[in-house]
Amino acid sequence: MKKYLEARAVVESVEELDDFRLVVRRRGMSDVRVYLTSSYEVGVADVEEILSEAPETTCIVSTMDYNHYSSEAKTLAAGRCVGLFKSVEFLGAVYFDGEAFLGYLSPAEREALRRRNNS
Repeated sequence: MKKYLEARAVVESVEELDDFRLVVRRRGMSDVRVYLTSSYEVGVADVEEILSEAPETTCIVSTMDYNHYSSEAKTLAAGRCVGLFKSVEFLGAVYFDGEAFLGYLSPAEREALRRRNNS
């Protein structure tokens, strides 16, 4: 994850705090305090557990792209100003801050949403 983040123009540096936590410093934007998880499905209980274990977290990233998270977990995290993403989603979200970061949708998700809304 670190090498992919460091390749992004917006990323100034990535500090690995331990096996599960990173601090991503971005140019002209807030730092992102990332908690990495390999849970197959991140649910509400996982978000609660991560945030109680690491309350400084501003983003939870599921490290395997075939893993997923529940919509309830995504909503809970966003309500606490915490992003919840798959790793590939996070690599796009890192370019945004605030609400745009929390609500980031990949190009494929935006297209699927556009199609549903036009149906």
